[in-house]
Amino acid sequence: MKYALKKLAGMLLALLGVSLILFLAFDLIPGDPATAKLGTNATPERLDALREEMGLNDPIFIRYIRWLTDFIRGDFGESYSYSMPVREMIGEKLLISITMTIMAFIMVLLISIPVGLFCARHKGGKIDTSICAVGQILMSIPPFFSGILITLLFGIVLGLFTPGEFISYDKSISGFIGSLFFPALSIAIPKAAMAVKLLRSSLITELSLDYPRTAYSRGNSDWQVLLHHVLKNALIPVLTFFGMALADILTGSIIVEQVFGIPGLGRILLTSIMNRDYPVVQAIIMLLAAVVIVVNFTVDIIYRKLDPRIT
Repeated sequence: MKYALKKLAGMLLALLGVSLILFLAFDLIPGDPATAKLGTNATPERLDALREEMGLNDPIFIRYIRWLTDFIRGDFGESYSYSMPVREMIGEKLLISITMTIMAFIMVLLISIPVGLFCARHKGGKIDTSICAVGQILMSIPPFFSGILITLLFGIVLGLFTPGEFISYDKSISGFIGSLFFPALSIAIPKAAMAVKLLRSSLITELSLDYPRTAYSRGNSDWQVLLHHVLKNALIPVLTFFGMALADILTGSIIVEQVFGIPGLGRILLTSIMNRDYPVVQAIIMLLAAVVIVVNFTVDIIYRKLDPRIT
């Protein structure tokens, strides 16, 4: 309990630090939110009135506390470009990006754990050597480039999906999942290749210790030793990578969405940056940072459960 509370306090401090840096960064950027909202042709009187209405004349500390309090309540402000609540703008798009992230992460787990176990079981064999060689290549491919290759092969050549087509979840759940399958695969491939390499190395290290030999002496088969004795310990050093991979997948999905034409957070983030729509950019970056920090907190708790020696 003490360990969890300590990590929770660290997570909250990290979120507070990110929010402060984010707010100060956008506050120091040249430009006036009132001008961004009304345009450069607005009269000085209208600009002054809007600045007063938006609270821009208040001290920066007061504005930060007000912004942070509103954010915690779920009020992300109003878009300068569209004059509508940011929460309404990014709600559905956040669901799309989170769904694709979860799908990609599940793919990483489903690929890396069985393949890593197989490679460790057949260490040095032809298949193991081939998988390691292919993995080295896949690790070096950026997700956006693997997305282009997947679109070319599975979309254009094989015709398994229509490039640029997206089906909303309110029209068809299966169509929605199908629209995100290949984008998620393009994100998962390099992460899965890296996870296979790390898990294989960790499994081989654990197999060289004494306790697997004791398990063998009791009549356990190779797979029984791997699954019931070695895997749990081998996963401990790999957990940190899985946590980092989940965070990378979320940020990487923003880029991959552009390749596949997915209307997730990526499109609205890039558009908002170009339009200097800072409330939208602030909300998206803050949400992404919160997800990353919460994921790291969860990994630390799981790490502690698997290895009680960690204090």
